[in-house]
Amino acid sequence: MQNLIIILMLNFLLTSCDFTPPLYKKILHVHKYIAVKNYEESIHQYKEILKSNPPTDIEVKIHYQLGELYSIHLFDNNNALKYYNLVKQKTSDPLWLVKAEERLGDINYSFLKNYHESYKNYKRLTEFIPKLKKYDFFKYRMALSIFNNNKYDFAYKIFNEINKDIVSEYYSKTFYYLGMIHYLQQEWEKAILQWEKYIAHEKRKDNIIQAKFLMGNAYESLEEYKKAYNLYYSILGDYPNTEVVKSRLNAIYYRQIARNR
Repeated sequence: MQNLIIILMLNFLLTSCDFTPPLYKKILHVHKYIAVKNYEESIHQYKEILKSNPPTDIEVKIHYQLGELYSIHLFDNNNALKYYNLVKQKTSDPLWLVKAEERLGDINYSFLKNYHESYKNYKRLTEFIPKLKKYDFFKYRMALSIFNNNKYDFAYKIFNEINKDIVSEYYSKTFYYLGMIHYLQQEWEKAILQWEKYIAHEKRKDNIIQAKFLMGNAYESLEEYKKAYNLYYSILGDYPNTEVVKSRLNAIYYRQIARNR
């Protein structure tokens, strides 16, 4: 995998570019540092090449590779963001604009948890015309960014739009998050209704178990203890934290005793 990444990085720079012999040699020299995992020196060499004012297409690719080196190999996402943004500033080529925006979105969402920025990244990606191949994924990530930024009404609107497309890869997931938004707004019955739809469509057992646990919580809030008890009991041997489920079952048991008195 490591060697594959190195080869791909080199190909990005050597493909479809008009190199002068000295520039070609400099690029190959950087590749040697990458091959031995001396990423700091390869970054230094790339920056030296940039000082020589290379052609714009080479400059764009070097900025992108600097973003990759900082993000993938040095885990320095703030510097990675800087170089991916430079790609966007230096080119109007849709290919590089999409690649840079996608990397910005992933870093902001997955690593920096900067959902305000990741929303903007994914929104831009959904606005490309014609629609990008990964349009559904970008829209789903946009909705998740809004949800994680606690803007529930707006997130509900986007998840509901995705939910209308039954062929979307993320169709079933929207039921889960529509339920979560109702749950967070203490609309227990509506949350349960969405999670029932989610369970009917979801294939993964662990996701179904999690939804049933949340449904149990919602039934507890409605004081429908028998339904809550049955749901908790049904996942007792499967839920990752058995003690949590046992605790809920005991709590419901004593509440029912107190109610009967």
